[in-house]
Amino acid sequence: MAEVELFSYEACPYAQRTRMALIEKGIAFTLTEVDLYNKPDWFKQLSPYGKVPLLRHNDNLVYESRIINEYLEDAFPDRPLMPQGAAARGKARIWIDYCDSYLMPALHKMIADRREPAKQAENRKAVAEKFRFMETEGLRKLGNGPYWLGTDVSLVDLQFMPFLERFPCYETLWGAAIPEDCTRLKAWIAAMQARDSHKQTAKPFEFHMTRYRRYDEAA
Repeated sequence: MAEVELFSYEACPYAQRTRMALIEKGIAFTLTEVDLYNKPDWFKQLSPYGKVPLLRHNDNLVYESRIINEYLEDAFPDRPLMPQGAAARGKARIWIDYCDSYLMPALHKMIADRREPAKQAENRKAVAEKFRFMETEGLRKLGNGPYWLGTDVSLVDLQFMPFLERFPCYETLWGAAIPEDCTRLKAWIAAMQARDSHKQTAKPFEFHMTRYRRYDEAA
């Protein structure tokens, strides 16, 4: 087994994506936690962006969670986390991108507007629209579940799950909600919560709340 080391930070959802991928693929790895608020000099020299996750595989350094996860798919093809065929892979990548390009900006805007209650009604509506799009155009069309692409977990599931784990903080702090008619989305969350890869990497609600409250405490 080739040596794999993952540099992570315990609160980072992007690093959690890669930890989940490593666990799902059954890859043995060493986990090295880095304090992003007090980065050691050796990490600054190792990581070009100074961010996590960072993967070291033998002599190769790979960074950015989406790229790391696809690298793992190429380097460790057993237990695939992407579907077969160009068309199916294309659809998977569309939804992987949707998470970062559409859902995450909507969630980040709620944080940015945390001191402007008048804007949050529109922000809540925008987040709900993103969830409904995921429900109707993604989960209901791509397979019969329980996972994003059907019966097998994939990189699409791992792309979204860390942020859905943290979503109760948005509900508590800023009144966001998953629409009631997003039944497949709610069932998908429950299915992902039951997986070992999530159980081994998840943090409790109060852990996340402590960090989100810091936004309100910041100037």
